Amino acid sequence: MKRATLQPVDPNYKISSRDYYQIFTSALMVILGTIILFRSFAGYITIMPLLVGGGFLALGCYRLNFIVKYFREKRK
Repeated sequence: MKRATLQPVDPNYKISSRDYYQIFTSALMVILGTIILFRSFAGYITIMPLLVGGGFLALGCYRLNFIVKYFREKRK
């Protein structure tokens, strides 16, 4: 299996409002996922809040990982 590599970052690319929206929603997913997980542990532990909170947290971290990689590559 061939491993995916990052494409070089275009130094002339300007971050658009859509990019800022995706950064904002990714950060909110991490915050919301953490809140859901903490609240699910405070009361009765059921599977649905654990799945939803864990899903939000995992997806938000996954998306933020790409954002951090982009800014690290752009800095070089």
